[in-house]
Amino acid sequence: MKRFFLALILLIALCIFAAPYNTKIKVLLWDDALTQALKAGLPDFEKATGIKVDLELVPSGTLLQKTLISVTAKSSDYDLIAVDEPNIPMVGPLLTGFSDWPQTQVYTRPSMADIMPLAFAAGQWKGEFKGLPVNANIYVWLTRKDIVEKYKEEFKKEYGYEMRVPRTLQELLDMSKFLSKKGIYGWAPFTKPTEGATAEAVWIFESFGTKILEPDANGYKVVLDKKKAIEAINFYKELLKYAPQGALDFGHAERVAAFSRGEVFSMFNWPALIPDLENPEKSLVYGKIEYTEPPSGPAKTAAVRGAWIVAIPVASKEKQAAAEFAYWWMSVETGKKLIPKGLTPARESLLKDPEFLKDRPWFLGIYKSMQYAVERPRFEKYPEVSAVIRTHWLDAISGRIAPETAVDRMVNEINDLLRKYGY
Repeated sequence: MKRFFLALILLIALCIFAAPYNTKIKVLLWDDALTQALKAGLPDFEKATGIKVDLELVPSGTLLQKTLISVTAKSSDYDLIAVDEPNIPMVGPLLTGFSDWPQTQVYTRPSMADIMPLAFAAGQWKGEFKGLPVNANIYVWLTRKDIVEKYKEEFKKEYGYEMRVPRTLQELLDMSKFLSKKGIYGWAPFTKPTEGATAEAVWIFESFGTKILEPDANGYKVVLDKKKAIEAINFYKELLKYAPQGALDFGHAERVAAFSRGEVFSMFNWPALIPDLENPEKSLVYGKIEYTEPPSGPAKTAAVRGAWIVAIPVASKEKQAAAEFAYWWMSVETGKKLIPKGLTPARESLLKDPEFLKDRPWFLGIYKSMQYAVERPRFEKYPEVSAVIRTHWLDAISGRIAPETAVDRMVNEINDLLRKYGY
């Protein structure tokens, strides 16, 4: 009898303390330092929930293609997927609306008050949120504060105000002209024919007061203002005079290398690329950088957002377990554990946490920039729109064609795409 009661007690204890799930989910994400950091926390998640995670990481450039092959409205190889925000219109019909995510047993929905509104908006399409923004990915502005300190008085004698973190694009141009006489490049662009060039065009167009394409009652409308777009292109061409040699073939690698060598005063960077600039083994400018929002253009301050969301396919068979994983990822506790491993959070409280800011001063720059977030055009066939934008943008800034011609071609070809797809 005694053995019976001991066995019964053990059985009850196992029932009480057993993980609530006994299942497996497949998760498809892009591969970078942020998602690699998740691996360090998987054992804790699996122990707490009983959910085994098959985590597949692929290069960001191939993620959309793999998603469209693997996920349909009726079947899905994955229970949770990452979507780059410009691709949400294309993938959106395959995703479970965030309001329809199931109730969970272990992790709770993150507080919406702790997710910056413009970060959460990254997952919105046609009035519905399609998932959770798991990182506050946005262009952050970097400025060499040691250069500011060294030349601020000398600069003031020439321009009438002290050198500082550029508050406007005109200030950036003034400082670039001044520093060119000191052998320092004012800034570094993005000019390779990839998505980064599209982001660059969106940034400068928005700064000068014009968007490119917007949804309307009939579908979409090209809204690019020719006069403002030409002004933006001409200003960018002027800035290019103060960029490093070879600036018409600059991508992330070239920009980061030039900045880390101490050759560049001020520029954009994605958060995932910043840690190397603060690594004394890889950078000559570690500890000398201030992180802020971008300088304002004639119309406004604009920071191009590139947030990733995690979403549950409508055909997922493990929606509840997938939601558990997403909520675990977004939890404050997970953030505190995994930020030292490389996680970049979307929660305001974590970005502004003094303990993390000691070693990650760029977190404050992320927070500041997110207040001025702008998105790239939303369209079901976004990659085609992006290709049109960057092709004519690069032709214009390089001088291959006149800015007026580039803008006309951009407008005409995007309108052709709209007609092609029935708009």
